[in-house]
Amino acid sequence: MKKRLFSSALLLVLTVSGVHAQSDSEAPLSIFGYFQNSFSHQTKSLGESDRNSFNLQQLNLFFQKKLSRNWRAFVNFEFVNTFSSSRQWGSANLEEAWAAYSPNENFNLKLGLLLPIFNNLNTIKNRTPILPYVIRPLAYETSFQDFIPVEDFAPSRAFAQAYGFLPFRGMKLDYAAYLGNSPNIASLSSADDANQQTGVDTTNTFLVGGRIGLSYFDDFKIGFSMTYDKTNFFEAANQLIFQSSNKLLLGTNSDFGNVPRKRYGGDLSFRYKNIAFESEIIKVQHDEDIQNADLDRDFFYITLGYRFKERLFVYASYWDVRLDYTVATVLKDEVQVFVVDGDIILPNFGIAYSVNDRITLKAHIARADLAEDIPFLELFEKDKFYHLNAAISIFF
Repeated sequence: MKKRLFSSALLLVLTVSGVHAQSDSEAPLSIFGYFQNSFSHQTKSLGESDRNSFNLQQLNLFFQKKLSRNWRAFVNFEFVNTFSSSRQWGSANLEEAWAAYSPNENFNLKLGLLLPIFNNLNTIKNRTPILPYVIRPLAYETSFQDFIPVEDFAPSRAFAQAYGFLPFRGMKLDYAAYLGNSPNIASLSSADDANQQTGVDTTNTFLVGGRIGLSYFDDFKIGFSMTYDKTNFFEAANQLIFQSSNKLLLGTNSDFGNVPRKRYGGDLSFRYKNIAFESEIIKVQHDEDIQNADLDRDFFYITLGYRFKERLFVYASYWDVRLDYTVATVLKDEVQVFVVDGDIILPNFGIAYSVNDRITLKAHIARADLAEDIPFLELFEKDKFYHLNAAISIFF
């Protein structure tokens, strides 16, 4: 029902905006967007046969309007995985809705729902036509969010952000600082009280984060990012385990509803003639101090590419995702809680061909190496399969 209301509201916005965009008394409303359609083939893996699938991987619809000399407004709707409310496919989200004050390049202020600056890729991950990837580095691939916790790796929402740069010895000292909600947001599935307001923080904590870096035009960029918030995930896990087993997680930290979470990120990218290089590292730490419970994550990627005659870009890339998670299961008629160490490694190759400024054709092949280590059971499992992809990415 809510998805249908969302679709109706979006249709109303489009209709009304179309009327007001014709007004000559104010700046016009700009409507534009990106989308990427893809085809993927996945080879046989453990417990699964080969797969072939077409997919409207992602569509972003943007509305932008200049409000005055120094103010502008921006709205971003995102649709993922062939979104259909009637078929219950994919997801639809209001990703951004903010107003920005920009008196000069040195200082900018955004107020409202926004994508915060974290490393290099976070704020441009939905610009599919300018990215060479069919599948983006996994910490940013929103179409995989059903099985990879992308929002754990990089912050996806903030509500106030100051950013800009300061001249520094012929370069730019980039800075950003932002404030947002903690991850403890009430939803229909998590609200204990049917009358509880959804979409709002259920705690008195905040997300605090920022980035500082150096850049030289578009040729060189390096930076360090960090965020801090508190999560109630372990409290929810504790309640779930207790309901099924009458067991509780144990630890010296008794306040499982406010476990500190820290994200650390580093990014480096440069261009030299036709050579392009980019790399990022992300580390997510939880100060939970809970026996047999862990939720730490690590991510790393590196890409090296070469551009032929401006239109053709060829690249090789390597991605590594490490996920620790807690499992509760029945063993010998007794519930056991233990940690699983997961690892996903993807060496991959791809090409992107720009037909023109608005159309990009892409191809991509990746080998996925999956591993799970369960020290408690002295068990180690591995799997390997290939992913072949082709896509067309459009700017409209």
